[in-house]
Amino acid sequence: MSELLTVRDVAAILRCSEDVVVKRFAKVPGVIDFGQPENRHRRQYRILRIPKAVLEKYLSTRAGHPVKVEIPARPERRRRSPSWEGAAILNLAKAGKQNECEDRTVYRRIADLSRLLAAKVPESLWPEVLEGRLDDEE
Repeated sequence: MSELLTVRDVAAILRCSEDVVVKRFAKVPGVIDFGQPENRHRRQYRILRIPKAVLEKYLSTRAGHPVKVEIPARPERRRRSPSWEGAAILNLAKAGKQNECEDRTVYRRIADLSRLLAAKVPESLWPEVLEGRLDDEE
């Protein structure tokens, strides 16, 4: 089966609004609509899943030649949590215990570097910055 894309994914690929995607693909065969029908008291609510193959076929008919769609990487989803500090403390404690670390300066260095990364560096560059910092310390 073809990979299912959200309206947001297709809008990003086509570089148009989500409303345009819903209008264009709502009635296309093969598109899955999880939404609710309209009635007297409620407007129609659409939740579409568009198979990659359906999108490629749609674009191929419009372009007049075969089209392959590259799906952009989805960012990792994170939710805000009131207890995020507790989870971070537990994760750091677990990592410290597994590495038999009792040195306060190591924990301070981790905290300082974490704050720097979060405040000043785009998340996509975190691994490179961290790798460079760790190489300097060795």
